[in-house]
Amino acid sequence: MNRLINRRTVLRGAGVALTLPWLASLAPRSAGAAAVTYPKRFLPIYFPNGSAEWWRPTTAGVGDAWSLSPILQPFQALKKKMIVLTGMENYSAFGPTNPDIEPSHGRAPGAFLACVDATLVRQQTKIDDSNGISVDQVIAQSDQYKSLTNAASMQVGLSTWESYCDGKPCSVSRSISWKSPTEPMYKQVDPGTVFTALMSGITPSGPATMPDPEAEKRKVLGKSVLDAVYDNAKNTQARLGTADKAKLDQFLTSVREVENKAMGVSQGITSANCSPVTKPTLVAAPKGIQTNSAAYSKEAHADVMNDLIVMAFQCDVTRIISYMLEDERSEFEYSHVPKRQFSATGSVNPTNMSDTCGNYHGAQHAGANNNEFSSINWWQSVKIADLCTKLDAISDGEGVTALDNTIVMYASCMHGGNLYTNDLPVALIGGGGGILKTNQHVKYPDTPGDRPMRDLYFTILNKFYNLGVQSFGVNTKGTPNQYLQEILNA
Repeated sequence: MNRLINRRTVLRGAGVALTLPWLASLAPRSAGAAAVTYPKRFLPIYFPNGSAEWWRPTTAGVGDAWSLSPILQPFQALKKKMIVLTGMENYSAFGPTNPDIEPSHGRAPGAFLACVDATLVRQQTKIDDSNGISVDQVIAQSDQYKSLTNAASMQVGLSTWESYCDGKPCSVSRSISWKSPTEPMYKQVDPGTVFTALMSGITPSGPATMPDPEAEKRKVLGKSVLDAVYDNAKNTQARLGTADKAKLDQFLTSVREVENKAMGVSQGITSANCSPVTKPTLVAAPKGIQTNSAAYSKEAHADVMNDLIVMAFQCDVTRIISYMLEDERSEFEYSHVPKRQFSATGSVNPTNMSDTCGNYHGAQHAGANNNEFSSINWWQSVKIADLCTKLDAISDGEGVTALDNTIVMYASCMHGGNLYTNDLPVALIGGGGGILKTNQHVKYPDTPGDRPMRDLYFTILNKFYNLGVQSFGVNTKGTPNQYLQEILNA
């Protein structure tokens, strides 16, 4: 008999509400549980500065007819659950013909999930921090989904450096999620704060979140969140079958491991005096953590944020997460990434592993296929492939993984070193609940032109979430929304 996936069991204690992952022993077995409903998740992942040309696969097609590009080769084990889209554009949100949107770093990211020109919205509202409502928030605020989880959505990121905003309001380049035309949903970069919020059963909000008193007490006493739910966990284990007891033990162990990593990275961020403000303002020069050090590791930061995103989905705390790998025009020094040697068939580590990458934005402008820029993109692919692999290892039910019911969108707001907003690097990972025709590279033709990003979001809103949205975003060519039929199963 099929089992209905519904509200999860929650372990409660002082200041803790730890939602358990799906366990067969706790699933209802009533006659009315014949139809299976799975969570529908959306994870847009943003990386700045575009990509090197080694991102784009050379051949289009389905199955064995196409191969992953050198920068996307870290996804090889997930290729069958992947779609690469070449020829997507967002310039039609700004003007009908010109993909050269200036200042690009200060304007293009505003359109990433909203597909509008934030400058025009700003003129209408007379408020500096203005943009369109982003696609993730259209889903999160819909009547069908806004009450399904404790947190309607989450916004997280890795940014530690207040990058230059190209003379535009910084909300556009430091936030991709917008609740309303005047409400940017700023990301939380401190993993300790995100972990505490997840364990408390509340929305992990932006940098201004007040300290949780129970969490502060645990920190002083050297206690874990698991100490608060020990008795509840013991009672729950008594209700489980042998296999689920092992799964619960494994889950609780992973919670403790993530807790340790999150608090460690958090201490590194705060000890380096990186305290992001709630409402960023334009600054003459960046400030914050620009390089790796004994106190801060970008590698560790990315790893623990991956774990927190996986935990948020596994525990069904939220089903919508926007993830910024960096702010736009990132100037972070990627000294932890060796400069790999790229060719048309792949890449290899350098002979001298101490030859590492430097300034991210500088690498963007060092040539279309330079090894430094390509290596930073490759490192990002490694991290996102790891995140997706972890989602694919989580059971949503019998024979179904969390990745099968998720659409991960891994993309940037611009092409690359030319700063254009056409031919964007875009990849989808996950099955989308079975609606996506995966294992393919779709290349849209140069004539009549690139395919608008708004059509991808229109497809997700209506074919995955069934929201009945009449239109999404702006197209100054006057072209109405159309579904991306190429990515849909018949």
